[in-house]
Amino acid sequence: MYLFTRAGRLGLGQIREAMAFIGTMTEKVQQETGLDVHAWASTMSPDFGTTVWATFVEDLEHLEAANDKLAASDGYVELAEKGSQLFAGPLSDGLARVVSGELDPSAPQPSYVTVARATAANGQLGAALTNGVEIAETATRITGVRTMFLVDATGAYGGCRWTSGFADIGELERAESALMADESWLALIDRVGTSYAQDAHQAIYRRLT
Repeated sequence: MYLFTRAGRLGLGQIREAMAFIGTMTEKVQQETGLDVHAWASTMSPDFGTTVWATFVEDLEHLEAANDKLAASDGYVELAEKGSQLFAGPLSDGLARVVSGELDPSAPQPSYVTVARATAANGQLGAALTNGVEIAETATRITGVRTMFLVDATGAYGGCRWTSGFADIGELERAESALMADESWLALIDRVGTSYAQDAHQAIYRRLT
C-alpha cells in the first residue's frame, strides 16, 4: 500500500478563496477518481499555510489510473488552472510505501495527524528501516493509537516517516504526554537515533475536508 500526497503553500491574502478552492478540488478529485482523498493543513508547525491532499492506494496501477482520469477531465484541468494562482510556487507530489501499521478502512477519519520525518544516515539504511518498525510498534503500544511507518518511494533517498491519526486535539496531546512520560520510549529513541541523519522534524496537520 502507498500514500500519495500533493502539497503546496498558500499565498497570502486569499484565505477565503483558498478554502473554497480546496473544498471544491477535493470533491472533484473524489468524484473523478473514486479515491478517498482528504485535504490537510499544517497547524502549530513550521511551513504555515501548507496544504496537503493525501490518499492511500493499494498499488501504483490504481494511482496511475486515477491520474489518467484527472488528466482527461476538462473540469478538473480548468479548476486546477484557476486554483494555481492561490499557491506560492508549484505543488509538490510525494509517494511513500507503508512498511508497518495497517490502515483500518472502517475507522472514522481523524481530525488531526502527526507526521515525524527522518532520513537514514549514510550506511545505515537497513538499521533505519528495522528501527523504524520498532518505533512505530512501540508508539502504538504506549499510546494506544495506531502509528504507521512509511518509507519514501520518491524524494530524498532513505526518507521515512511515522504518522498517527487522532480524533481530536485532546487525544493528540494525551498521546504525546504518554510518550514523553515513558522511559522505554526515551531510551528507544536514544538507542536508535544514530541510524538517522540529523534532520528529523515533525508537524501536525488538521483535516480540512
